[in-house]
Amino acid sequence: MRRWVSYGLFPAVLSSAVLGGLALLRAGIPPAWTVIVMIVVCVVPIALAQRFMPYERSWASEAKTYGLDLVHMLLTGIAGELSRAVVLGVLVWATFSAADHGGLGWWPSSWPVLLQLPLALVVGDFGAYWVHRSAHRIPLLWRVHAMHHSSEQLYVLSSGRNHPMNVVLTYTCQIGPLLVLGAGGEVLTLVALFTSMHGMLQHANIDMKHGLFNHIFATADLHRWHHHTDADTGNHNFGSNLILFDQLFGTRYLPQDEQCRQVGLPDLHLPHNVLHHLISPFRLAHYSKPPS
Repeated sequence: MRRWVSYGLFPAVLSSAVLGGLALLRAGIPPAWTVIVMIVVCVVPIALAQRFMPYERSWASEAKTYGLDLVHMLLTGIAGELSRAVVLGVLVWATFSAADHGGLGWWPSSWPVLLQLPLALVVGDFGAYWVHRSAHRIPLLWRVHAMHHSSEQLYVLSSGRNHPMNVVLTYTCQIGPLLVLGAGGEVLTLVALFTSMHGMLQHANIDMKHGLFNHIFATADLHRWHHHTDADTGNHNFGSNLILFDQLFGTRYLPQDEQCRQVGLPDLHLPHNVLHHLISPFRLAHYSKPPS
C-alpha cells in the first residue's frame, strides 16, 4: 500500500482536483467556491499521507509553527491558499464575460478544456517562472518573497506562507497573459485549482516517488532544493507548476544521489508572529540581523 501511495498520490490528487473541479463548474458552482471545495476535499489524502509516511520526520511541525502557517493559510489561502482562490476567483468573475468574448482572440477556445489546460499551464508558468527568478535576484522583489523561504521545515501548510504582495505579483504575471489571449473562465479556474493543489504537493512532507514527473512538473523532489539553506543551491527550480522553463533556461537542479534535508534562510530571523511576517518586506534588514 505504501508503495502505491508513494507513486500514485501526486497524479491521483492532481487529476482528481481537475476532474472534480470541472464537474463542479459544469454543475453551476461559482469558480471561487469550486476552488475552495476541491482544495478542502483533496487536502485530506495529502494530510493523511504526510502523517503516516513523512519524507523527513524532523520536519514534523511544532505547534507554534503550525498555528502561524495556519493563520497564513487563512490570510492568503482558504484550506490551501486563500489568496489564490480569492484573488483568482475575483479575477475570473470580473473577467469571465470579457475573457469568453475575446482578449486578443488568440486562445483556442474551441479545444476541449482538458486540452486547453496544459497550454494554459505552459503560458502561465512562463510569467510565474520569470517573476520568481527575478524575486531571487532583485532586492526589492526579494523583500516580498523572502518570507516564503523562512520556514525551516517543509510541510503542506508551508505553501501558504506567502506575503500577499508576493501572491498578487506572481498570479498577475501568471493569469494576465491568459486573460489577454482570451482564455475562458473554465480554464482560468482550473489553472487556479491546479496551482493551489500542486503548491501543496510540492511543499508536502511526504515520501513520494515522482519518477518521470520530475521532468514535467516542479515536484517536491525539485522544489525542496529551491528551499535549500545554501543560496546558490536554492537559485534553481523556479517553476510554479512545470519544470519546463527551468530546463530551457538552465536552472533545473536535481542531484541523483542526494536528498535535500536542510531548508530555510539561516540569516533571516523572523519572529513567530504573523504581524512581523506581514511587515517583513519593509523591515527585512532588521530581521536579517543575528538575533540578540
